[in-house]
This record gives sequence, structure tokens and C-alpha cells, in this order.
Amino acid sequence: MLGAIVGKYEILSVTILGLCFYKDEGKRRVRFASFDGLTGETKIVPKKGMEDKANPYPYLLFSSMFFIIEAIAVMVVFTLFKDSSNKALTDVAYFVLTVGAIGLVILVYNILPFRIDSITDGYRLTMVSNPKNRAAFNELLRVEYEIQQGNQDVEVKIFDEITNFTADLNLNKVYALLDKKEYSAAEEILDKIIAAKDGVDAKVYIRARAQKIYINLITRNLEEAKDYYDKEVPVSERREISNDVSMASIRAYLLMSGLLDKSRSECIIALNNVYRAFKHTPKNRQQTEITLFNEALDRVCTAHPDWELDGYKLQVAEK
Repeated sequence: MLGAIVGKYEILSVTILGLCFYKDEGKRRVRFASFDGLTGETKIVPKKGMEDKANPYPYLLFSSMFFIIEAIAVMVVFTLFKDSSNKALTDVAYFVLTVGAIGLVILVYNILPFRIDSITDGYRLTMVSNPKNRAAFNELLRVEYEIQQGNQDVEVKIFDEITNFTADLNLNKVYALLDKKEYSAAEEILDKIIAAKDGVDAKVYIRARAQKIYINLITRNLEEAKDYYDKEVPVSERREISNDVSMASIRAYLLMSGLLDKSRSECIIALNNVYRAFKHTPKNRQQTEITLFNEALDRVCTAHPDWELDGYKLQVAEK
């Protein structure tokens, strides 16, 4: 929280072990909420007028710096009381040491400089070291906040220099364009990500490729789509798409299996993973994903009505 304030961000909510503290219409409220992190999450957005100046470094660094102070305090307490003649004080010393050791494990997890189950501060620090990523980080926070506030037509800045962060931000724009069926504009963005294959994570790349395959099979005749598939998508990438449990890859894999390979068993493999993938889809993309996935499934069902796959359709969530 202190790092966010120093970095010129507005704090939206603070979640500690599922207990979320937030403001609603100027009043402080508490509720239970899920979070992306090991023990909690602080959600922020750049202050108005500070989008270009807000600095994420204090937000990402202060928790680790605070633990260093905590670790010093732990060692002082342990050193003072570990040999005490008072058993109660000795127990306190070892209890404090145990708490410090657990904290150390959390710190090591948090400063790992690569992407794991949760997006750690260490990973984000490696990303924002690039000035372009820093701008994308703030833009991504702004866009997600606007969507959360109900603004479904928020304007998203497109970044020409492709990195993991800018690619993720550009994909927000891709979803907005797919929702409006503006496929050509979406393809232009995807082509930039695909062209930057060596500069982004394998999953970022393969999901961009999957989106491109999806657009080809939805918008073009089967011969044109097959020509792109045969010439541009090597077998190794087809395998990666089939193994990737994300809605973008599952949609593409479903169309690839149903329309190109004509394999019902492969379609079933894709469909058996759809609920798990949907569960991990960001909420701001879920409604769009329902529409996109059902459209892909409709294409396969139309091509193969005897396969009886209608039961796998996703239902629109009630508002």
C-alpha cells in the first residue's frame, strides 16, 4: 500500500488471505474475494492525470524491502531470547524464528524473476525495467479498471513494440475487436505479436497464433483457411495449441479438429478442457469468450450434425 502511494497510484482494494477491504461510493467496506497472489493482493490504478508518470517500482519493491526490516527484527529477537533461562521467552524466540522462516519462503517465491502460477513482483520487475513495459503496465491497470467499472467500450492504446506486457495489453484490444467482429483490425494486431515470436513468452505467442487460426477458419472459406494452416502453422505449433488449456487455443483446436482434420475424438479432447479454461479466463473477457466459443462450436456442429456436440455450449451468465 505504501509503495502504491509513493508511486502515485490510487488503491482500489487490499485483499489479505481472502478478506478484501475496498471503498464503494466513498465508504469503506469488507467482503470475501479471490486474489492473484500467495497471501493477498493490492489492486491499484494510476491517479488521474498521472498515467504517464506513475512509477510501479515502489509498489513492486516495498513489500520485499519491508521484509528485510522484518528479518532484522526477527534475528534481534531470536538472538536476545534464544538462550534465556525463562522457557517462555525461549519459546517466543523460536516461534518468531519459525514465522521469519515462513516469511523467507514467501519472499523467495515473490522475487522469482519468471512467470509461475501467480504473477510475482519479481517477474513484474523484470518486465517494467523496459520503459515501454512501464507504460503498458499503467495502461493495462487503467483499462482493467475501466472495464471493471462497466465501460465496455474503453479505448485501448496499441503498442507497436511487442513485449509480454504490451502483447497482453494489445490482446485486450483484440478481444474488443473480435466482440465487434472487426476481424481485419484484430488480425493486424495479432500479426505484430506473431512476428515478435522471439521476444515474447511461448504461451503469449501460441495464443496469438491460435487467435489468428480462429479468425481464418471463421471468416474465410475452408480452402483459404487450410492453405494458411498448411503453410504457416508447423506441426510443433499445432501440438502446442492442442496442449494449451486456454479459451483461445481451445477454440482454434476445436475448429482445426472439426473442420480441417475432421476428427470427432480430437474435438472431444478440446471440449473436455473448456470448463477448466473458462474458469481461468479473466472476468472482463468471459462474455466475449462465450460468444466466440459457441460460434466455433456451431461451425463444427453444422459441418458434422451427427457428432452431437451441442451439449458443450457455454451458457451466458445471468446479469
